[in-house]
Amino acid sequence: MSQHFQPTNLDEKPLGGRYKIISKLGIGGFGRTFLAEDLHLPGHPQCVIKQLQPQTSEPETLVMARRLFDTEAEVLYQLGSHDQIPRLLAHFEDNQEFYLAQEFVAGEPLAKELAGSHLWTESQVIDLLQDILQVLAFVHEQNVIHRDLKPANLIRRHCDGKIVLIDFGAVKQVSSQIVNPEAGETNLTISIGTKGYMPNEQLAGTPRFSSDVYAVGMLAIQGLTGVHPKRLGEDPKTSEIHWRDRAPHISPELADILDNMVRYDFRDRYPTAAQALEALQALPNWRPASLTPPELPACQEQESSPNQEMPLPPDETALTELEMGLEATNIRVFTASTVQTSASRNEITASLSDVEPPPHPSETRESKHALPGFIQRRFVKFWPWLAVFAAVGVTVVATKTLLLSSQFASQIINVYSLLTDTSTPEPTQIPTLTPQPPAKPKPEKLLKKAEHLRKVGQYQRALTLYDQVIALKPKLAEAYWGRCYCLNKLQKPSQAIVACNDALDLKPNYPEALWLKGDAYFQQKLEIEALELYEKATKRKPDLAEAWVSYGVALQYVGRSAEAIRALDKAIDLNRNSAEAWTTKGEALWNLGEAVEAIAAVDKALELQPNNPRAIKVRQEAHKELGQ
Repeated sequence: MSQHFQPTNLDEKPLGGRYKIISKLGIGGFGRTFLAEDLHLPGHPQCVIKQLQPQTSEPETLVMARRLFDTEAEVLYQLGSHDQIPRLLAHFEDNQEFYLAQEFVAGEPLAKELAGSHLWTESQVIDLLQDILQVLAFVHEQNVIHRDLKPANLIRRHCDGKIVLIDFGAVKQVSSQIVNPEAGETNLTISIGTKGYMPNEQLAGTPRFSSDVYAVGMLAIQGLTGVHPKRLGEDPKTSEIHWRDRAPHISPELADILDNMVRYDFRDRYPTAAQALEALQALPNWRPASLTPPELPACQEQESSPNQEMPLPPDETALTELEMGLEATNIRVFTASTVQTSASRNEITASLSDVEPPPHPSETRESKHALPGFIQRRFVKFWPWLAVFAAVGVTVVATKTLLLSSQFASQIINVYSLLTDTSTPEPTQIPTLTPQPPAKPKPEKLLKKAEHLRKVGQYQRALTLYDQVIALKPKLAEAYWGRCYCLNKLQKPSQAIVACNDALDLKPNYPEALWLKGDAYFQQKLEIEALELYEKATKRKPDLAEAWVSYGVALQYVGRSAEAIRALDKAIDLNRNSAEAWTTKGEALWNLGEAVEAIAAVDKALELQPNNPRAIKVRQEAHKELGQ
């Protein structure tokens, strides 16, 4: 049965008995944003209200939604103690709907600065890094990962020029992993972020503190090069970002720090923002940033006309979520409060840095010695859509597993995902929802599909499914192994090594992962390292035919033909239908001057693979030597 929600009549009485709605700033399918007055404070200062609408009135699900909402709000209260993170003023419930009240930050999104044609100087980038990293270090100390650092979520505050971090809709407390008693697994970490600023492990659903460090590094590189991260190339062998040739004006020392911030493998990055900041401060030309230009006033109260009209936001979209094919999980996650838009939801990778925002006048933060009226302020020529960004301190992320029955957990996930959906219909429409039956994610079924696609050679499609499996079940070593296999076949050895390392982190003596990691090294022409891994794999699992084949191929490549034949004979004993084993054995025999035996080996290879060019070449050379 479809459910039709009537909009709350917000003009009848103050929300929570305190907040009087002045105007609407944005509307979405399951949430709205308003400019409001706080009637409990002198002068009725203005703030921004975010409304989240549960899509059910079922008592049990509302109880769990309320618990999750309160938990995430507590995180924001904790973070808001920092001067460069907007304060959460209140969170409350009214008529079974949830609300956040947050202070407004007047300033310009960093996206506007980065949109210019000029390249940033080294000192400008150092100041930016220092400003962001010191705030981010505080966030990480609270065991929180932001997960969506990008130009649109960084505001240059008008009153003092400092960077303010907004939109913590993607925050996730590291210490709040809840274990599913049935499966013994931690909760699902939803992949949230923006393309270009999001590293590989975050895409796979396992963000770390260093994922935020990666995003900050990419912001700095964007400033230095004038190129959006999505358009920067990468080394096909190492998968590292190519950017240094676009920024010849900076010192090698700063370039090295940025390289370490944006390494493909998270293990090679600075683990936290604090460590990245420490490296920055060790630069020879480092100096404490002076972020307040002389012409800027101190952050203090500013008054404006009380009768100023508040315009509706422009018709632009600001989607920050990444939808990774999670439809199989029946989970929908949205992390930004979007404004009115007619844009297609297919543009899910659009970045706010692509939208040039209208200008904002100065607005100030009152002295910490003031009464609670620190939120008292008036606005002149105010653009409400930026208020939306500053207002949205959190959009609660649905967790995969709760200490409940499996069926009830699935219902909660479905309901709470709908609660956090801020997709935007036409303003004149009232959305009609058709509740979907809760579906329990089945990573095992997806894994079987991925394995089938891998075996039939559809590696890119298999890779997509492996990513979905990992998003559902992050500690499944076999899924990382499958990623490694596909990436090797797609000739992306650096990425394959990272995937195999993930598998080995979960299963340290995983022979199949040792073998595939060896294949990735071999592609990179690191033959000695590859041979060591092949040897380990065959010792751990003597009947792993594929590892013996790879071992024999690598031995033959480095000229150890006799050893290669012994390894290949092992492989053939285990699998007589390996054309690669027979072909390489033929090459090794030919190198040792055994022409007749070489012909016999490649003939077998050609029975299995009639057009094998290497086997054909060996046979021709051998027949020529024998005068046949």
